[in-house]
Amino acid sequence: MLIKWITCKVSESQKQSFSLAQEKWRPLEGIEGFLGQIGGWNQDQQLEACILAFWEDIQHYQSFMEKDHDPIFHQSGQNQTYEAISVKLFSKIADMGERNILDAFENGEILRVVCAKNRRSATESMLGGVVAQSQKNSVEYLTASLWKKDSSQVNEKEQPADYSVILEQAWRVVKKGGTK
Repeated sequence: MLIKWITCKVSESQKQSFSLAQEKWRPLEGIEGFLGQIGGWNQDQQLEACILAFWEDIQHYQSFMEKDHDPIFHQSGQNQTYEAISVKLFSKIADMGERNILDAFENGEILRVVCAKNRRSATESMLGGVVAQSQKNSVEYLTASLWKKDSSQVNEKEQPADYSVILEQAWRVVKKGGTK
């Protein structure tokens, strides 16, 4: 599984436009190899949008980038809604515990992401999570987990996150027919 981690810096005046443009990525749900995408605003940096996308493999993702990305991007008008963007690709190593993050898409309210040199472990109140390794730097890992709002603060004290993202329901895109 390929995981795409996107962060975008926006200005206060761009925030609403970015959000509306992000809602226009629905066509993803019908693209072969697409599994799902979630995103929202970083709690610690209110003008940073964070998006986490899942693809079956690098081949499906590359096909999407070659054929489908630009038309969706331009149709959404998103090109004028941010000041800076960072995109990183990761390969899934394992689910955290027995919880698949894609199965938690519908119930997740908070996305916690850690970009670190080590892996993290699951805790009881987590809805689902995944550990992935950078495609460019073999010592860089991404750990992503989904939480309910009331349970994420408890774990934040135990294992601080680099990103704590309040998810926007309207940004959520899931593969047609579910996540499996």
